[in-house]
Amino acid sequence: MKSWLICGAILIVMLCGLAFLPSPAYLFAAFIFFFIGVTELQSGGTPSGVVPAYRNESQPPVQSAATAQVILPERKMPENIPADLKCPSCGASIKPNAKQCVYCGSSLQPLVDLPEPAKLAALEVGRSLRVVHPQKGEQSYRVRGRLLFTELWQASRGPSVPWTPTGNYYAGFALEPNAYLLNWQERFYLLENRRPLTDMDINRDFMPYARQFAQSNQTARVLFNYEAARWQMVDIGRFAIEFEEGEGLHLKKGAIGRFVHAASENQALVLDDFQSGGSGGQDTLWRGWQIQEGDIKF
Repeated sequence: MKSWLICGAILIVMLCGLAFLPSPAYLFAAFIFFFIGVTELQSGGTPSGVVPAYRNESQPPVQSAATAQVILPERKMPENIPADLKCPSCGASIKPNAKQCVYCGSSLQPLVDLPEPAKLAALEVGRSLRVVHPQKGEQSYRVRGRLLFTELWQASRGPSVPWTPTGNYYAGFALEPNAYLLNWQERFYLLENRRPLTDMDINRDFMPYARQFAQSNQTARVLFNYEAARWQMVDIGRFAIEFEEGEGLHLKKGAIGRFVHAASENQALVLDDFQSGGSGGQDTLWRGWQIQEGDIKF
């Protein structure tokens, strides 16, 4: 509307000038006013140097790890968990979340009532296992610590919609010799190299591709270069850690964050980006291998 008013005013000035100005001066003025009018119409009234911003509401950006609202179920946890719990039937050592004694088979009332992970539920702290390493062949490990992950989701997209548990749980294990075994959905990772990241690192090297992947509803083939390799986005999402036990863990109970999983053939990158404010985690990048469930024996 503003553009049409300006053009109308210019037309009135040109008609008045026709009666009072000499022909050469009138033609020069008409050219100037015509140029101004065309420019105003093309710009649509937008101030010079300002580019209109458009937002596709169906393709929201990846929410910041620091601002996402997360609602977790309240679980009654004892203030002090004894380190030397014993089976009342045989006296063998048991875990605080054990529902059955692994030695005598007696049913137990767990001190900590937690859901079991979808995979590797029987792999406990202190247990030995063998893993087929993609480069080194079969390797022996011992479980030092265990984490229980809760998968999070939004009922609908939007910054005001909280993230809540999906009901799916997965486990991560600190191993000795130094390695980290992680299951997420149907994928299994044997991760060996870990280093901390800053928010600047994450925003520069990963978030542009994570946003592109999110905008395609995780269906696009999104490729990026990182540390002399070509990677493909595999999965992005959010999680919270509901339980931790044992030693050698890089995360703590209560940690909340988002993840990025990427692959380069059978190599794997696992990025954990945590909420600020002491949520129990250091932003971390793991690098290692994607393996098969059948490669894990215990």
